[in-house]
Amino acid sequence: MKVLIADDHALLRDGLKPFVSKVEDAVSILESCDYPSTHEIMATAKPDLVLLDLRMPGMDGTDGVLRLRRAFPEARIVIVTGWVTRSDVIEAMRLGVVGYLPKSLNGTAMLHALRLILCGVPYFPSEVLVADAAPALAAESSQPNERSPLSALTRREYEILTQLVGGASNKEIAKVLGLTEITIKSHLRNVFRKIGATNRTQAVALALREGVKAAVNPPPKSADGATSLYAV
Repeated sequence: MKVLIADDHALLRDGLKPFVSKVEDAVSILESCDYPSTHEIMATAKPDLVLLDLRMPGMDGTDGVLRLRRAFPEARIVIVTGWVTRSDVIEAMRLGVVGYLPKSLNGTAMLHALRLILCGVPYFPSEVLVADAAPALAAESSQPNERSPLSALTRREYEILTQLVGGASNKEIAKVLGLTEITIKSHLRNVFRKIGATNRTQAVALALREGVKAAVNPPPKSADGATSLYAV
């Protein structure tokens, strides 16, 4: 599988690579830094997935997306950007992109989103698309509203679900919340039963569709003491 990371910041491309490499067993990563090189690589290498920055040189925002879509109508394009506006998201959807990922996503959540996209499930930030999302985001509500399929969850179960969206293992969740792994497994069984999921991937997919954000934990350190670029 070939994935093109099109972004003018080498640090961002390097930060994405470890997670993009995990979307499937064998992934070849291509890179470009502006619109002309992106167009050339898409024409010659025909990547299976394109992670596209809206504001690299030559793109002109969604105008560049339109040009690429006209040139390569079968390409699966995912916008990865630090500039998220409702108008850009809606325009990207209209142009037929398969995902819109804010750069603020941690790496594990981005990996979940990319896997969903490859399974045919588009990913767009729900908080941008919902007209009344701003007040809800400002309030930072810790529980879903009554119309959500997640409304049956207890506060603790919802908290564990946010950890799951962040890609944490049962052991890591237990450590963060000060619980035992057995307790976490018990809570997860209840979460799966209540939301109608049979496994972690289905639970994360539903949570992402409902706008659940990954829990923000202290970032793990690498062997040399540095913090990972996309650590939770």
